[in-house]
Amino acid sequence: MKKRRNPEMALWRVWWLEPMPGVWIEGKIILEENNCEVIVGRLQTEAEEPYSEDEIVEGGKDVDALLVIARERITARILEELDDLKIVVKAGIGVDNIDVDAATRFGVLVANTPVPADYVGVAEGAVARILALAKRLHACDGEVKAGRWLRRYDLLRGVYMKGKTLGIIGLGRIGSYVARLMKPWGVKIIAYDPYVPKEKAVLLDVELVELDTLFRQSDFISIHAVLTQETRHMIDEAALRMMKKTAYIINTARGPIIREEALYKALNEGWIAGAALDVYEEEPLPPESPLLRPEVADRLILSPHVAGLNPEMERGLTLAQVDCCLKALRGEPPESTVNPEAIPKWRSRFEKKTP
Repeated sequence: MKKRRNPEMALWRVWWLEPMPGVWIEGKIILEENNCEVIVGRLQTEAEEPYSEDEIVEGGKDVDALLVIARERITARILEELDDLKIVVKAGIGVDNIDVDAATRFGVLVANTPVPADYVGVAEGAVARILALAKRLHACDGEVKAGRWLRRYDLLRGVYMKGKTLGIIGLGRIGSYVARLMKPWGVKIIAYDPYVPKEKAVLLDVELVELDTLFRQSDFISIHAVLTQETRHMIDEAALRMMKKTAYIINTARGPIIREEALYKALNEGWIAGAALDVYEEEPLPPESPLLRPEVADRLILSPHVAGLNPEMERGLTLAQVDCCLKALRGEPPESTVNPEAIPKWRSRFEKKTP
């Protein structure tokens, strides 16, 4: 990192950790046109490992804002030691990689970027995986490419969707949109979300049920919950054993919601029919993961945390991060601030440090 900027040249310093390739250039220009010095970190496509806590503490000692993705862990130590830090802006909705309680304690704002191209894109990605599993697209593709055609006929037999039950865990923006997209397929939709009012479920024509009921009744389960202590390893061996042997599970939310060792066992021993995962307990997925073993390959679709990836999402998230950053640096809390209780202390710190 460079030494502190010349105040006559830039008012603020912004560190953009792992920006999205290509579109970050537009965001950098906007920031620079608004009196920011921008330090561009390793691009997402070039970073094999996320920045460590030590790297962020050492490199961020005089930054006013951090722009991050889901990989970097913004810990209490980071938030305490970066004395000039005013805001952390996360690309996307979930902020489970940021210690929001610590940020509030130290008077640092945390904002997310809920742009439609992101959460609708993730919903579309979830539906694509539901249908890919139902119609056995991964198996069909593999059989043709292997030259086997119809030799493993039973492996290629799909699911007739009409009348099946879709269980949604988490009926927020993404889960609600999945419900809307799946309705025309003639499925019954049930959901578990203890924080959603019944009125919302009624408007979506979704039946709210207990979690155990959802596990037992669903033909497909799509996870759209945030990662909390309550949801961590929510899908464990006991949950998987409750599911139908013909059921499928889809996770485009957060990896640690599913205990992967239990999922491997469920797939290998035939407790459930299959799964599609876009997120993992550890990312990138380590080569020794049981999910990469050949014995479960026919039952499993894997993707590298890209369920919602599209050009509109990339640009939307980038510009939303920039907008949140500039608002905070100018003394205006962003509308998407997730810890508004931090604002009084943040204002006090900000007023003292504003050039």
